[in-house]
Amino acid sequence: MNHFAEAREQETRYHEAFYLETELFAPGTWLAKPVKTVMNLLQELVTYEPIHVLDLGCGVGRNSIPIAQAVQPTGGTVVGVDLLPIAIEKLEQYAAQYGVESVIRPVVADVEQYEIPPYAYDYIVACSCLEHVSDLAAFQAVVNRMIRGTKDRGINCILINTEVVEYDVELGSQSPGVIELPTKTEETIHLLRELYRDWEIRIVSVIPQSIAEQKNGRAIEFRGNWLTFAAQQRTLHAEEESH
Repeated sequence: MNHFAEAREQETRYHEAFYLETELFAPGTWLAKPVKTVMNLLQELVTYEPIHVLDLGCGVGRNSIPIAQAVQPTGGTVVGVDLLPIAIEKLEQYAAQYGVESVIRPVVADVEQYEIPPYAYDYIVACSCLEHVSDLAAFQAVVNRMIRGTKDRGINCILINTEVVEYDVELGSQSPGVIELPTKTEETIHLLRELYRDWEIRIVSVIPQSIAEQKNGRAIEFRGNWLTFAAQQRTLHAEEESH
């Protein structure tokens, strides 16, 4: 089995079990609350106009549910896309539980093949998503679709784990992380800056992180750099005024 297939199988197995065993917003888990940066950027966009959001790799709704609650009063929508049917099934359940089922549009799809309509969204979020595509070309293709799918002054927020390793707590040993697309932090930042060269770069942040997991019956610490990259589309009108 090649690296991508092995990593995809392991990641699928882990997430399916985790989503079945763990309630959304359960304290002490990585589902406990939405990503603060994701919600802060959203607040800049929420006005009296409907805000349309795309959440790539949405999982069971860690970000999608709070986003839906924020955009609901103005008639906004949230399209949540995830590869795993169990994630989308849970997302639908939580959407009903939190009263936002009319706002959320759940989609089972591989982000790598998912077509984003041009100029469709005010806000596109890819949280712990792009490290699960098959290669760098796929990474760039997804980002380019995100860029084309964003409205004037819209925002893209990408959060990605880079330089991932797995630390075996019992053995005290470290090995390369089993993830579909291993990436270097600085190289990823450089690539994103290039892809968004015509946009206003809003946030570039790197924070070391460690997440406790159970894999194959062993206590593992998932370690890496948590890279946050956010950029905002410039309006054509503003560009014309600058000339």
